[in-house]
This record gives sequence, structure tokens and C-alpha cells, in this order.
Amino acid sequence: MNSEWQIHRIGLLDFWYYDEQEFEFLDGRMLLRGANGSGKSVTMQSFIPLLLDGNMRPERLDPFGSRARKMENYLLEEGDEREERTGYLYMELKRTGSEQYTTIGMGIRARKNKKLDTWYFCVTDGRRVGKDLFLYKDVQNRITCTRQELRNRLGEGGRILETQGEYVQCVNRLLFGFETLEEYQEMLDLLIQLRTPKLSKDFKPTIINEILSRSLQTLSEDDLRPMSEAIENMDSQKTNLDTLDESIRAAEQIEKSFDQYNQIVLYDKAVLFTGCAQECRKQEKRLKELAQQRGDSCEQLEEEKTRYEELRREEEVLKQEEDSLQDSDAAKLKRQELELAGKKEEAEEEIAGKRTQEQEKDDRRREIESRQKKQKEQNDLLWEEIETTLAEMEETLGDIPFDDFAFLKKELLEDSRKEQAFQSHSRLLGEYVKRVEKGREVLFEEKSRQESYDNKLQEMDGLRGEQEQKERELRQYETLLQEAKDEWLERFYQWEKNNQQLRLAEEVKQRTAQEIEKYVYGTDFNEIHNLGKEAFDTREKELREEIYGAEQEKKLLSQQLQHIRGELQEWRDKKDPEPDHSEAVGRSRQLLEEKGIPFQQFYKVVDFGEQMGEEQASLLEEALLSMGVLDALIVPAEYRETVLKLDGGVCDRYIFSDVTRVKQNLLELLDVDNGENDILKYQSVSHILSSIGVYGKCVPGEDKGARDGKEAAGEIGCTWVNKEGNYRIGVLEGTVTGAYQACYIGVRARERYRREKLAQLEQEERLLLEQLEECERGLGELRARNELLKQEWDAFPAETDLKAAAREYADKSYELERLGKRVTLLREQLRQAREELDEVQIRVREICAKCYLTARLDVFSEALDALGKYRELLTDVQLRHGEYRNGISILSSLADSLEAIDQDLDMIRYELGRISRKRNDLEASLVSVQRQLELTDYEKIRERLDYCLARLKALPELREDCRSRQAQLQEKQEQLGRELEQQQESHQRDLQRYKRFEKGFREEYQLGYVEGLFVLSEDMEDQATKVCAMLAGKFGGKKQSDLHGRLQEIYHENRGYLVEFQLTLQPLFEEDEEENTFGVSMRRTDIVGKYRGINVKFKELLEKLREDAEVQKRLLSDKERELFEDILANTISKKIRAKIHSSKRWVSNMNLLMDSMHTSSGLKLSLSWKNKQAQKEEELDTRELVELLSKDAEIMRDEEVEKLSLHFRSKIAEARKITAEGNSVQSFHAIMREVLDYRKWFEFTLECQKTGERKRDLTDRVFFTFSGGEKAMSMYVPLFSAVVAKYAGAREDAPRLISLDEAFAGVDETNIRDMFKLMVECRFNFMINSQVLWGDYDTVPGLAIYQLLRPENAKFVTVIQYIWNGKERRLVNGERETE
Repeated sequence: MNSEWQIHRIGLLDFWYYDEQEFEFLDGRMLLRGANGSGKSVTMQSFIPLLLDGNMRPERLDPFGSRARKMENYLLEEGDEREERTGYLYMELKRTGSEQYTTIGMGIRARKNKKLDTWYFCVTDGRRVGKDLFLYKDVQNRITCTRQELRNRLGEGGRILETQGEYVQCVNRLLFGFETLEEYQEMLDLLIQLRTPKLSKDFKPTIINEILSRSLQTLSEDDLRPMSEAIENMDSQKTNLDTLDESIRAAEQIEKSFDQYNQIVLYDKAVLFTGCAQECRKQEKRLKELAQQRGDSCEQLEEEKTRYEELRREEEVLKQEEDSLQDSDAAKLKRQELELAGKKEEAEEEIAGKRTQEQEKDDRRREIESRQKKQKEQNDLLWEEIETTLAEMEETLGDIPFDDFAFLKKELLEDSRKEQAFQSHSRLLGEYVKRVEKGREVLFEEKSRQESYDNKLQEMDGLRGEQEQKERELRQYETLLQEAKDEWLERFYQWEKNNQQLRLAEEVKQRTAQEIEKYVYGTDFNEIHNLGKEAFDTREKELREEIYGAEQEKKLLSQQLQHIRGELQEWRDKKDPEPDHSEAVGRSRQLLEEKGIPFQQFYKVVDFGEQMGEEQASLLEEALLSMGVLDALIVPAEYRETVLKLDGGVCDRYIFSDVTRVKQNLLELLDVDNGENDILKYQSVSHILSSIGVYGKCVPGEDKGARDGKEAAGEIGCTWVNKEGNYRIGVLEGTVTGAYQACYIGVRARERYRREKLAQLEQEERLLLEQLEECERGLGELRARNELLKQEWDAFPAETDLKAAAREYADKSYELERLGKRVTLLREQLRQAREELDEVQIRVREICAKCYLTARLDVFSEALDALGKYRELLTDVQLRHGEYRNGISILSSLADSLEAIDQDLDMIRYELGRISRKRNDLEASLVSVQRQLELTDYEKIRERLDYCLARLKALPELREDCRSRQAQLQEKQEQLGRELEQQQESHQRDLQRYKRFEKGFREEYQLGYVEGLFVLSEDMEDQATKVCAMLAGKFGGKKQSDLHGRLQEIYHENRGYLVEFQLTLQPLFEEDEEENTFGVSMRRTDIVGKYRGINVKFKELLEKLREDAEVQKRLLSDKERELFEDILANTISKKIRAKIHSSKRWVSNMNLLMDSMHTSSGLKLSLSWKNKQAQKEEELDTRELVELLSKDAEIMRDEEVEKLSLHFRSKIAEARKITAEGNSVQSFHAIMREVLDYRKWFEFTLECQKTGERKRDLTDRVFFTFSGGEKAMSMYVPLFSAVVAKYAGAREDAPRLISLDEAFAGVDETNIRDMFKLMVECRFNFMINSQVLWGDYDTVPGLAIYQLLRPENAKFVTVIQYIWNGKERRLVNGERETE
């Protein structure tokens, strides 16, 4: 478990009237005292709550809630000569159980006439401002760091936070660990309420409701944003819709005038077309008449020609008769009579045949008339069936707006014989059925997509709920991870503090804190562990080196001891000491012994004379030792050659016996040691002693010249010593140290030296033994230290808990990330589904608008069923009408047959007449022949002949008259031909005009600008006639130019409302003007615009605008539904529900705390949070509202959803009304935030109970009957309990910060002591200020007190620090003044 964070220090740099000032707390407690204007409130407000959330709003800074002073005013005052100033505020916190520190703060840069620039920071690696981290870049000149410079200095051991939102999240995460920012904000709001100046002075119980209510967190901007955005979107859409409606109204004004203009243009073109058509028909009639006249003339001409031919034949017959009469022959006449009689008989037979044919035709005629009657009866029956079926079809259609049926019915009823456009009607029906089928398909698609969208919405709600749960879990695990990090760091600091051998540098500890702060699952913990490896390795190396040194020292001491002991044993074993010599010398002497060469060591064969003093003896022995004589070998001269030729690798010094004697020699100073009385030895040694001169013995102070003279005279030779110990060997001269003590020459000297050497070696042995023991003890200590170092290294805090917390956090993060991806994917799918649904709904509206049916799937399904039945009935009608028309055709055919029979009868009768005439002619010829035969006399033949002659005489004149009539008829025929040709040419021109006018009418008609109430057909002339009939008389005498002018006027009046659609008037059909040769223009004015960048006709534009309006209305309706059902009923209601539940838990925790407190008067306090009643009928009271809000939207009944929706609709309507009235200066968003403020749905009531009394409401009247202590308790106990209850939602290691402005003003001294006791018992870290309090009460174990002085509103603050240790108050460091 981590120890608590505690506020430890606060600081101001270059802020207000402070240049640099620190305030240290004592056990998390501090009191600022001073007169009004001294700066105690400014100082306090600059930290709590400012540094807890970075909110610099003036009303948050000022304890009185004033907006007068802004943050800029605390850096640059009016009249300040500085152009800019950068200041810093920071707060340092420390864990109570370790040396772990963290710092939060903010930098503020103010510049004249520019926006305030702020940044926030936190230090998490243990560095401390002013000690390890400096906010000055120039300490001497006190120039503060810029944002970037601070960022560079913080490095990885902290963070720069750019926004206040990031900062408040960081502070909550580092120090408090509230599950949500809303809870953290509620705590801060409560601290602000608690901070209120002189709270206790004007306190009464009714204020508790205001304070506690204001401390509850309202809906945040993020909470309200979806609703605000939805409402703003709705308002924007409503504005767009209003603008669109305005545009539509303007377009409709233009449309009215445009429709009239279109009608008159179409009417004029129809009039031209129908007039031209009538003229063409007149011309066609005239052409027919002319053709008929020409035909009649031709017939007359033919008749005249026939008459002329008959006259010619008559003339020929008469001529033949004349010839016959003039050349008569009875036989010829008889044959002719017989021939004529035969022909007459044939004619009579033919007449009989014709009469038989006539009878047959009459019988056939009667049969057809009978069939005609039956067919008429059958047709009547069919027509009745058709009428019945039409009625059934009309009933089947019902409300289905298939208007073509009415036209079909009308056409059928108006002209039953006419061939009806069943194929066209079936085609139209098929098209309409296709539209309805398409409508049903798209409605079914809409249903499917709506269901899919609803399912995705439901899935999204589930995922959002799961995501919110995962986010809460992630925040909890993040808090656990942060706690694990803090706990690990605390263990780390404690571990480092307890270490004896392994101590880490501050940089390493800071780096470790930085790495732990960055620690995530997967981080190589060894890298964090190894941050101290260098210190461990360095210390281990030091210890190893020390151990190695100690071991080497021990070894050396052991060797020395062994050597000393060996040497001691040698000295104990040997009788005389010997000068040291090399191994080569030893081998040389051993070789001499092996060869049998006698030798004596110089020092062993001599002794000091009795006259020699100890000092002189020592000088002489040292000189002989330096000369190499002392340990030289005395060898007989005869062995010279052998000795000098010894094997290589050996060496020694030799004195051969054949040396030259000098006058002043060593015999004066040394005696021969000849205890054996060996005369030869004595002579040999004496001879050698006599060869070494002694200089300066008899003549002290003798100069060099005298000495050289003696050498030259052979008195001392070239090898000598003197009394000072100087010596010469040939060209080599030397001196001695004078510190030598004789120990080899003479038996006594050697014995004395041996004893001294033994004593010395024994002493050295003792010392070495002591040193060895001490070395072993030190080595043991070093090894113990090294082992302790390893143990301390191995005791480095393990990552087990940290890794587990990080793994759980990483797992939750991964789960949330996966869930987030699912949400993102589903959101994209939902967006696509919404777009597809909107697209389908637009298609639904378009198709349904074309079908003129209600956009419902059941309606379209029923319509399709009805249309299917209608199609069957139509087929039945079509078949019956076909039969009926077939019957009509049969009747017509029968009538034609009757007519044909009549014609045949006429032809038969004509032929019968012709044959009868032929028979009559034959009969007349026969009679004539018979008469001729009867006239057998000449006179009778002569009469006939005269007749013939007279007739022949008259016939030429008759022929001439006939020819004259033929010429007249021929001329008439030619005249008629010319007239006909002219008429045909005129008709061709009219046909061209007809085609031109037909084209003009067709083009105008096909524009579709004028809707007709008649059946459409391909016959343009019929359509033109109907147009003329429909529009005739509608214009009140106005001309096309009048309506065109009116259109332009209306267009320009309303064009301003349609600017975005770029309406333009443009001519149409101009290209035909070049071809116009008839003096009549087809040119007209059209209106076009742009819709989404595409050129469209005015009618199409208006239709699209109407469709857009419908879409906007539907979307607006959808948005309202989304707002009320989704956002309010689901999202915001959940937020409110959570806040209400959280507030209830808070009240419950407060009551538990207050119940656990024991006051001296036995006063018990409690708090209730009661529901308010509804203000309006359509609103819910709080109890019912909370009950509904407690339910998930998925399980709410429809009536409950409606109730909740109605409640919120009422609230929004109220907000809209307030905004619309214009009396409020608040925005609609702010008003909505106020009307959705759940805090106003409840009221706090403080209750009290004294010992032995019942619980009652603590009203103002009851409150004022209390004693001073009871008043204070009833005031601060609920408030402090509220704060403690709020902090209960934070981590257990969170600091319990509070601040009080003018603390306990109005409370008497005795009760103030209890108030301080209450704050201490609540474990508050408090920062309070007062004009009079010192806070030095026995109930306060420790308190930092600062006296602030600012005389006469000086631009500096003098700070005097005191410490209260629970027993006495003392001054610290005199006074400190900052300017």
C-alpha cells in the first residue's frame, strides 16, 4: 500500500508581486495571515483549486466569484512598462512514508494586447524545483524559462501539457485517481464552495442546499455536446428548411406566372397548328372538289365522246341501211332475221339467269339482316358486361391513383365502337405496376435496411455500453497501474534509503522514476533494474578491489611473516651474520671450495682496534662495505689465474696476497683477528691491510694538495679510506651515509648485531601477526559488505505486482482497442447503413411520389394485388371489347355485305336492263328486218331510204355540236387541272406550315410545362385541339407578350430568393428562327437553373427543391426522434442517472461519516436529498423521472418512453421559449444546460438530533437556538463530511486538499480550536488564510504559518515564517522580503 501524498511546498516565480517565493507546509498544513490587501487570498487562490485543474476563469480565481480580475492582471497591471512577463506556479507533493516527490504546475506568459499563453507541466521523476530543476534560464537575472526550454529541461522525467483538459486528466491520474473526470470536477466544485470567504459568518442551514447543490457536477460540455450538436443541426436544418421553403415560395410565385406563360405559348402554338390543320383540310376538300369536278368533266367529256361515237356508228348503220336499202336482197334480210332472232333468244336466256341471280341475292340479303339482328343483340350483351367489368375495375382500383382508367372508361363510354388504346393503357398500367413493384421493392428494401439499421443501432448501443464498461474498467486498471507504479517507486525509494552499500545518484533515481512512469506491459524490467547496475558494478568493483587489495595485503603479510620467520630461524641457526651477496657470488665461493682454493672473508679476519670509537668504526665499516672490501675474499696470489678464469655466471671480489704495501694503512685502524695464532694468516691479512691507505688520520684538515702529494709519494696509495668514511679505489672516490652501524667486523660486533637482528625480526614478526589479524578482520568486513551489496542488489523491488498490473492494463487496453475497432467498424457500417437508408428513403419518396401512394409496404402490397386483379379485369374488358368490336365489325361486315348485295343487285339489275335493252335492240332490229321483209315493194324501201338520208344529213351537225361540247369540256378540264395544280402547290406550302407548326407544337407540348386533363396520344392534331378546348378563354384577353412581361416582372421580384440556384431567362427554339419562312416565330423564353452544379429546367428544379424540402422535413423529424429517443432518452438520461446515483452514494457516505462523529454536546447531524414536485402537467416529478431514468431504454415500455420524451420535450420547449423571447442573455445551449440541471430536481435538507430528542429538520429557526459550538459543528461537519465523502471516491493515497478563505470568521475562539481539531481528524491538507488567526492550538500537531505584509499597497510582499510544533510558535529565518 502506498503512503499518502501530502502537499509539501508551493512556489511562485515572477507572478503578481512575487519575484520568487516558496511556501513550505508542515505535515500538509499551512496558514496565511495578514491584513486586507496583503495578498493572502491571491496567494491561496493561485494554488487551490487553480493548480488542481488549470481553470483560469476569473470567477474560479476570485473567492467571491467576481469576474473583474483576469489572470493577465496578475502578470501585467495597467501602466506596467513591461511588454511581456512569464511567470510560474508550482505545487510539490511528497509521500509521507518515503522521499518520493512529484510536482505539478503551470507557466503563464502575458503580452500586452495579446492573448494569454499558458502551458502546464508535471515532474514525475522525483526532481524538485529549485533543487534539481530550475525554472530560471538565467538565475542571476531571474529570466524564466520559455515553454520549449522547460520541455527540454524536463526531458523524459516529466511532461508539458498544452491544454487544460490534458492537465486536469494528468493531475487526476497522478494524485487523485477518481474514476471519472466528472467525479474529480465535483470534488473541485465542492472545494470552491467550501473556500467561500467568511463562510461561517453568514451561514444558515438554507445555504447548505445551495453549497452542496452547486458542488454537484452538472452535465459537462461533452455530455451536452451530442444534444447541442443535434439541436444545432436541427436548427441549422430548420433554417435551411425555412430558406428552402422561402426559395420554394419564390419559385412557386414564378411558377404561377411561368405556368400562365407556358399555357398561352402552348395555346398560341396549338391555335396556329389547329388553324393550319383546318386550312390544310379545307385545301384537301377543295382539292377533292376540283378533282371531282375534273372527274365529272372527264365523264362528261367521255359521254360526249361516247355520244359522238354513237352518232358516228348511227351514221355508219344508216349508211349501211342506205346501202342495204339501195342494194336489198330478201335472202340477206331473212338470214339477218334469223341471226337477230337467235341473239334475241340468247338475250332472253341471259335475262332469265340474271333474274335467278337477283332472287338469290334477295334471299342472301334476308339471311344477313337476320344475322345482323342477332349480332346486335350479342353486342348489347357484351357491352353490358363491359360496363359491369369497368365498374368492378373502378371498385378494384379504389384509392389507387391510376388516372388513365378514367380516360379509358371515358373513351369507352363516349365511343364504344372506337378502337381503344388497350395496348397503350396496358403499357401505362405495366409502367405503373412496375413503379408500384419498384416501390414495393424499395419499401421492402427500406424495411430491410431499417431493420438492419435498427439492429446495428441496437448492436451499437450494446457495444457502447460494453465500451463504457471497458473504459471504466480500463480507468480502474489504469489507476491500479498508477498505484502499482507509485507503490513500486515508494518501495524503491525506501529500498534505496535503507541500503548501506548500494546508494544511487539522484540522476539514477530520477531516471528510474521516469522509466517506471513510462512502464507498460512488455517493458524490459531488466533495463530499469540495470539503471542502478553501474552504481552496483562500481561499488562491487570498489569492494572487489578493496577485497583484492586486502587479500594481496594478507598474502604479502603472510609472505613477509613467512620470510621473517625464515629469516628469524636463519638468524637463530647461524652464529655470525654475513653481508648480503648475490647468488652468483655464492656459486663462485662454492666453486672455489670445490676446487680447493683457499679463501678468507675480509671482515672475518679483521677487528677494530681498541682505539676505534663506535662512530669511527661504523664509518670505516660502511666505507669498506661500499668499496666492496668488507666481504671480499682474501686469496693467495698463486691462485690468481685460476680464480680469474672461473666458469661464467659467477662473480666475486678478490684481494690477492701479493698487494703493494702503503705507508699509512689500515693496520693503524684494524687488527688481525687471529685467535688461532696462525702466523701465516696473520702475515697474509696484515699484508693486505697494509695495502689499503688511511688518509687524514694524523694530519686533520690536510688539504687536497697535501693528499695528492702523499699519494704520489706512495704514503697512502690509490686505495684508501679516511676518518669521515670517504674512500678511493683507483680513479673512483666515494662517500658514506654516516647512518650505518658496524656489525660485521669483529666478533662482538657480529654477536651484538645478531642479537639485535633477532630482536628486530621478532618484533617484526609480532607486528606482522597483528597486521595479518587486522587484515583478516578487514577482509571479512569487506566480504560481508560485498555480500550485503549483492543482497541489496537482489532486494531491488520486484516487478511482480507492477507487471501484473501492467499486463491487466494492457489486456484491458487491448480489449478496449479491439472493441474500439469494432465500434469504429460498426460506426462506419452504421453510417453506411444510415446513408443507404437515407438513399433508399429518398428513392421511396421519389417512387412513391410517382405512384401517388402512401409510402407504406402494406399499401403497396395491397395496391399490387389490386392492380393484378385490375390487369385481369382489363384483359377481360379488352377481350370483351374485342369481341364487341368484332361484333361491330361483323355488323359492319354484314352491312357491307348488304351493301355489296345491294350493289350486286344493282349490277344484276343494271345488267338485266342492259341485256333487256340489248334484247329490245335485237327485237327492234328483228322487227326492222321483218318490216323490211314485209316491204317487198320499192316505195316502202324508198321511204326508209329517205329517212336514212335525212338522218344522215342531220348527223354531221349533231356530231359537230358534240365536238364543240368536247372542246369546251376539254378546256374546262385543262382549267381545272391548272387550278388543281395551283391548289396542290398551295397545299404543299400549307403542309410545310403544318409540319412547322406541328413541330413547334410538339416541341412545346413535349416540354411538359402544361399538364392536360385529357388522354395522351400520339395524334398531335388531336392533342392541339384538346389544348385549344382546354385553354380557350383562360387568358382574359391577354396576349402572350403581356404574360411574358408579367413573367419577367415576377422573375426579377423573386430571383433574389433563388440566387444560389443561378436562375436565368434564356430563349428557346432559337435555332428554328433561321428556318422560319412563314412570318410566325416559334421562339419562347425558358427558365433554367443549377441544382448541385447541374443545369436543370425550372420545373425540374422546383420539383427537386420540393423533394429536398420533404427530405429535410423527414431528416428533421428523424433528428427530432434521434434527439428525443436516442440522445435524451438514452445518452443524456444515462449520464443524469449516473450522476444521481453517484450523488445518492455521496449523501449516504456523508451520513455515515456524520454519524461516526461525536460532538461534546451530543449533537448528531444527517442529510437528506429529497425529490421536488413537477412544475408543469407534462413534466414528471423527480421520483417518477428518476424511476424512469433508472431503467435502460431497451426495457422501457412505449408509454414510459413517451413520458420521458414528453418530459424532455417540455424542457427543450421551455428553453426555446426563453431563447425566443429574447429577454435572456444566455444562449440556448446555456439555457438547455440549466433546464436539464438535475440538481434542481432535488433539494438538500439538514437534519439534527440531540441526545434524548427526536430527529428534526435543522431550519433557520432551530439553528439560531444553538450555542456557538453547535452552530459551528452544524455548519462545518456536513461540509467537511461532504469533502471527505468526495475524497472517498479517489485513491487511498490521494491528498485531501482544502482551502478556506477568511477561515472560521465569526466563530468564537473555543470553537475554532474544535474546528482545527475537526480538520486534523479528517486528515485534511489545508491551506487557509485569516486576518487574525494564528492556528496555534493544541489540537493542531504542526502548522506552517506565514505572515504577509504589503504596507500601503506596495508592489512587493514581505513574508515572515513561523512554525507551530504543537507546543510553541517560533520564528523561522527572520523575515524574507520579495519584490
